[in-house]
Amino acid sequence: MHDSATKLRTHIMHISSHIYRTLCSQLSKALVSGSEWPDKDELLDVLYWGRQLLALIIGIFWGFIPLHGFLAIVLYIIISTAVGQFYTTNFQKVDEDSLGGFWELAKEGFGSAFATFMVSWIGVYSASHFN
Repeated sequence: MHDSATKLRTHIMHISSHIYRTLCSQLSKALVSGSEWPDKDELLDVLYWGRQLLALIIGIFWGFIPLHGFLAIVLYIIISTAVGQFYTTNFQKVDEDSLGGFWELAKEGFGSAFATFMVSWIGVYSASHFN
């Protein structure tokens, strides 16, 4: 029984180490302009999580300003789409057609990022502007 627990612990540490190395590798590629992306899904994953982070930041900012209404939603969509396109085509220097074109990049992670934006925006706005 002691031996199986040691094997399990070693296996978990090996998996954790692999995940850590993979995340560090992707993060370092994401922060360096013009990185090589042999697996396009890795770049799309970076775009997805970047869009999540941007949605959270914009939602918190819009909640504190306070920006509200249709204008806030339209501005979020414009900023999120523009930042994603700029990051992919200008910063990473990847042809958007190789990833499926403009609309595929615009749609990548949009639904879940929009939900993150709405929850953070409404939560911060409600917490900071209502007694």
